[in-house]
Amino acid sequence: MVKIESMKKKVLLLSKILGLAAFYTLVFIASIFLTMSILIKGDEIAAPHLIGKSLKEAYRESSEKGVFLKKVTGNYDSQFKPHTVIDQFPAPGTRIKEKSYIKVYVTSEVKEIAMPDLVGHHIRECEQILEKNELKKRYISYVESESVPVDFAISQSKEPGSIVPSGTSVDILISKGRTDPSYIMPDVIGRPAEDVVFFFEKMGFKIAKITRMPYTGLQSGIVVNQIPSPGFSITSKNLISIQVSE
Repeated sequence: MVKIESMKKKVLLLSKILGLAAFYTLVFIASIFLTMSILIKGDEIAAPHLIGKSLKEAYRESSEKGVFLKKVTGNYDSQFKPHTVIDQFPAPGTRIKEKSYIKVYVTSEVKEIAMPDLVGHHIRECEQILEKNELKKRYISYVESESVPVDFAISQSKEPGSIVPSGTSVDILISKGRTDPSYIMPDVIGRPAEDVVFFFEKMGFKIAKITRMPYTGLQSGIVVNQIPSPGFSITSKNLISIQVSE
């Protein structure tokens, strides 16, 4: 009986020791969990209201609140001054942790323009369109064209519809129309004036001036001088003059 009672006391003592050990282990684990939870969670604050404020003011206020800003620059907005906060995430008043980040969307300093289509417009119209859209004309080049009328735009350096900053300069290629074919001025001296006039008119040229002058030993109506001289390159725009014997 004595041995049985002794064994019971030992088992009871061991149970108490194991129970205390388990209790203190649970307390230790719980304290660690609580400490980590506090460290991770930190203090919460209401997200400051930054919309409508300048970027400088937003930085100052967020610093006072113990949070950081992440700036995202957006498009120009005429309703706000440049570098003004127009939106934020999280929204104002949202509960956030200290030392967390607030993303703010800020207006750009430069206004952005959708590039107008200048092709098919007269050069004067192109200038007006660019001025209206706060853009600038830069280089104007001219090229021959069979299909586009004189002084109308054929192409432009900036793609229509592309987004560009205000004040951007644009190069424009302008048509100078179809170039008349050139010919070599023939030698008509000594030929009958009537034949010469008929020949040039048939070719689309105009005899601008015919003068008569005395020429000894030559019958009347013969070409004795010509302008331009033989071999000169001419087009239908050139004016031709001949002198004819009386």
